[in-house]
Amino acid sequence: MTGMRVSFVIPTRNHARFIRRCIDACLSQRLEGAEVIVADGLSTDGTQELLASYGDRISWTSERDAGQSDAVNKGIARARGEVIAWINSDDYYPADDVLPAVMEAFASSPRVDVVYGQAMTVDAEGRALRPYRTRRIERPVDVLVHPTPPAMQPAVFFRRDLFVAVGGLRTDLHYAMDYDLWLRMLPRAREIRYLDRVLAHATFHQDAKSVAYLGRQVRELARLKREHMGAFHAGPADRLRCAAGVMELYAYWLAVRLGLRRAA
Repeated sequence: MTGMRVSFVIPTRNHARFIRRCIDACLSQRLEGAEVIVADGLSTDGTQELLASYGDRISWTSERDAGQSDAVNKGIARARGEVIAWINSDDYYPADDVLPAVMEAFASSPRVDVVYGQAMTVDAEGRALRPYRTRRIERPVDVLVHPTPPAMQPAVFFRRDLFVAVGGLRTDLHYAMDYDLWLRMLPRAREIRYLDRVLAHATFHQDAKSVAYLGRQVRELARLKREHMGAFHAGPADRLRCAAGVMELYAYWLAVRLGLRRAA
């Protein structure tokens, strides 16, 4: 695979009950030169002791940060790999051949900047809930006009150089920072490859941001769509689709709040 390396970057805080599953899934990929970088935000639940038990198999720090975006930025700044696999500590890879397949896609052309695929939402015990509605990216503006991001964050892999070129994650965002990154990064990607398979399991539990702070996440998504509209030079039809997508987001939030739907 042309000697390319991957860096797993894991931001975490007080996820001791999940993080071993995440780290073990990263280590199981067995890619030459791969590194696992954990950025812990001063956890108080025994996370540091758990991280120390891995010895030199992982690299980790535990320090105060300005939130998840800041932790990811710090982790990627330390990364030596050409490809970044950003995965939150409560998520994991479902099989040991996920990253080899991803790296093959990157190695197929020097122009491939982003690889993404399907994801499955699971409960805290890893039981499947439902697949995420992943969408193929036909046009850059599709990322803007659809109600939700085209793929779940742990199922998106990207070149470190592209991440740096767009300025990394915005630290003023706390619920849709990944969506903002896709809106800035995907239009600049030279080639994007889609893998038609499940690349990540995303854990839904009561403490997950997308569950505990769903209303805030929806408002942040809607604000980002408005902020990025001009950069995409969206025409009337796309603006109408974007507005309909925002309405769909708020309808979903209301249905969850009224108990008519579960957060998904």
